[in-house]
Amino acid sequence: MKILAFIFLASITLKTFGQVKEASVSNSPATIQYFLDSVGINKNQLFFDQNKITAINVVKRNNRDLNSGEIYITSKNPKDFKFLTLADVRKTYLKSKDVSVLFMIDDKILKDDISKYKIDADYILNVEILKSAEISSLKNSMQNFAIISIKLKTKENIAKANEIYIRGTDLTQMPPHQ
Repeated sequence: MKILAFIFLASITLKTFGQVKEASVSNSPATIQYFLDSVGINKNQLFFDQNKITAINVVKRNNRDLNSGEIYITSKNPKDFKFLTLADVRKTYLKSKDVSVLFMIDDKILKDDISKYKIDADYILNVEILKSAEISSLKNSMQNFAIISIKLKTKENIAKANEIYIRGTDLTQMPPHQ
């Protein structure tokens, strides 16, 4: 009986205070690097037409401490891209240089460092400029600023641009001419 009690206490003690080495699993988020025609890019800050892509090659790397990988995007013709920075867009569409600017791409306000964003010029559907003086609630504000809203050539934006809206009053049936 003493032996059973000893084994029972020893197993509880080992279970409680013993160290068990588990397989090393990294809790760090995966770090993925993106390359467009062998040039490193930030996928969230580069906008271009996906139809210009020829191939995508994924290289996965699994180390013990780091989950990482690389995605290589090959375009049909690298010379087809004419990337513009947001500063280039501002110079092209906004003539005033002393105005603060808020950028939007597809109705999303850009909160990151805008110097890193690049857009293929052929992928821009339209650019709208809205000045604070044109907004009735901001006309008397001390800050003069502009909103540059860029719409990209996505399927959704093209479909919206092609929609036709008819404004007017009730349609009444005209009596037939006699």
